[in-house]
Amino acid sequence: MTVNLRLSLTVFKIGFAAESLSGFVALASASYQLPFHDFLILLGPAFTAFGILFLFLGRHEWNELHRTRIRYAGLAFAVSLVAIALAAVPIAFLAVAGGGGAPGWWGVEFGIAVALVFAVSFVTYALVAAHLVGRWGEVAMALGLGWAVLVSAAIGLAISGQLAPIVKTIADRSVALGPIVDPITLLDALLAFSYLAFFLAFVDAHYRVARGLPSAAT
Repeated sequence: MTVNLRLSLTVFKIGFAAESLSGFVALASASYQLPFHDFLILLGPAFTAFGILFLFLGRHEWNELHRTRIRYAGLAFAVSLVAIALAAVPIAFLAVAGGGGAPGWWGVEFGIAVALVFAVSFVTYALVAAHLVGRWGEVAMALGLGWAVLVSAAIGLAISGQLAPIVKTIADRSVALGPIVDPITLLDALLAFSYLAFFLAFVDAHYRVARGLPSAAT
């Protein structure tokens, strides 16, 4: 039985569909504002965590190939958590220090960490299902991953210069996400193409798992 594996793939698909739809809505409206006041930008980490949770609960369903891939996916997810921590370090330090006299490399470190958060998230998705898809699923996943890496680099570059406004927002104890997400909203919307590609790839993976079909990796 592969109940938990299929449930995990479904959770990922729902997350990809929501992220992709919100991005295309932002692009189509030309406002570059995500629906629901930009809070949809938080969907990715939430669905990733739930998807990996169901994978862990269904670990008795894993074969040796899947066990190896999921171990790598877990490591990649851990790297993304470390990247989140590295992105939080300069914000926390500067908020406590009052933001004065911040060295220039803080912004560079912050931008690289944020870029890693986005890019490694897609690497995690690929590791979860790359061995479950067929040929066209592999193509969709490769295109989605390549585009995500490029956009993630652009996001890191764009947000590296926004460290001071973000620190001020945190220091003011404001709940407004504008200063944090506004500089990257357009770029985040462009990730809709990657989310769509991964949605299609995970649909392929889910279909093959449910039907017991061999994957391209096999």
